[in-house]
Amino acid sequence: MPGKQQRQVLETIGDRCAALWNAVQYRCRQAFFKGEPVPSYAALCSEFKEHPAYRALPAHIGQEVIKKARKAWDSFFACLRLYRKGELERPPRIPRYWKDRRTGKRTFCVIPVKAPTSYALDSRTLSLTLPRDLREKHGGRLVLHTKGVLRFHGTPKTLELKYDRVKKRWYAHQVVEVPEPARKTRPEKYAALDLGARVLAALAVEGLDRQILFSGREVWKDFLYWTKQIAEEQSRLNQAGRKTSRQLRRLYQVRTRRLKHAFVALAAEIARILKQHRVTTLFLEDLTGIREDMDFGPKNLLVHNFWAVRQLRNLIEAACTRAGIRVVPVEPRGTSSRCAVCGSPVKRPARYKVVCERCGCVWHADANAALNILLWGSSKGHGAEATPLKPLALRWDRHRWVSRFESAAGTLYATSGSRMAARAA
Repeated sequence: MPGKQQRQVLETIGDRCAALWNAVQYRCRQAFFKGEPVPSYAALCSEFKEHPAYRALPAHIGQEVIKKARKAWDSFFACLRLYRKGELERPPRIPRYWKDRRTGKRTFCVIPVKAPTSYALDSRTLSLTLPRDLREKHGGRLVLHTKGVLRFHGTPKTLELKYDRVKKRWYAHQVVEVPEPARKTRPEKYAALDLGARVLAALAVEGLDRQILFSGREVWKDFLYWTKQIAEEQSRLNQAGRKTSRQLRRLYQVRTRRLKHAFVALAAEIARILKQHRVTTLFLEDLTGIREDMDFGPKNLLVHNFWAVRQLRNLIEAACTRAGIRVVPVEPRGTSSRCAVCGSPVKRPARYKVVCERCGCVWHADANAALNILLWGSSKGHGAEATPLKPLALRWDRHRWVSRFESAAGTLYATSGSRMAARAA
């Protein structure tokens, strides 16, 4: 929460970072276009040690800008190797300059701070070391008021200051090294998770007779609403002969943040359920590359835009890791085509339903897939005597995941006995 003068100082430092970034990129791009080796990080530091753009910044910020510029080239060469092997469809683009393509003016993206010795961050203030020419005006260091919650506690590492041009706010992103949580020695208990687009997740826990489904209907409706708002704004801009605006960028940002909010809450709820039932291992299906060569026509918005499967998987893995639960990827092939009771092939008269002609079981397709993943991962085989029960469906009420048949103020579901007892008390 910087003041007016502090904003000017941050913009000055950001502009100097952009100047150094552009100078380093010019040097690397010219070497690349001439067929020469791109200089290493050590060579760039030695070469730009006396450069005016480097000397205008504190050493820890200048070194971090050079490091980020060199890492951009490392990523470019890694993607280029994948493209030459045929693993990428489009060739990667070389690192660009920090500038506005429309006006040609220099703009900064981030202010990186190298080490915690150069900054101090707590829940109320952020203190930064200033360049030499700005120290006299501000007493040596820049002290900014902050608001927010420090969610992770551990060894502080690098810090990055970013300016959100849509909200016109500054944000600090800190890297914290958190020790891995100690897993208590307890009996092995397994659970499995099936991911999907209509049903975002289907959870099967060992020892529970019912599976838990997280319906994506309300999340999808919210996504469609903001997509419609984006389309209306784009139509207005086309009539005015423009391509983008701050309002359009804000709508895209709102849609992304609301979708991520639902995913973060879903991952937290899954971790809470697993921890409550003392689960030690979660089998999570690996859907890498599942959308390749998939064309559903009008439904492409659902599969390719709304279904952020990699983001959801990463959030679930992070939440389970914090809870001390091991996550094991499982091959999903064939999990929906066989009955979880007897292992026989099933028929799908409807998209959400599977029917087994051998044992006569009628399953929800996602619940059947989740139980198959659990049985295959734990190597316990199929049980012919099992009787499938109707799975429990949870919906998103824009705040948390609740039962479809209960209000947001009521209980969540029958498996949470402790929470029901607490509400009754």
